[in-house]
Amino acid sequence: MIYLLNIFIDLLTPLGGVLSYCSLLRIAFDAIFGALLFLQCLLSLHMFIFMLPWIFSLRNFSL
Repeated sequence: MIYLLNIFIDLLTPLGGVLSYCSLLRIAFDAIFGALLFLQCLLSLHMFIFMLPWIFSLRNFSL
């Protein structure tokens, strides 16, 4: 929601200004890196859940 508000504010600024283009680039990079961070957390959670049965089976394995 904040990203949409920032984009709306940036679109209200005069086009051609360096500040508006830098602002749009910052918003785009924030969105991309936010999505990548979310995917990394999701993958880590998925791998943890996937490894749980193996962890418990190794715990019960007697040497």
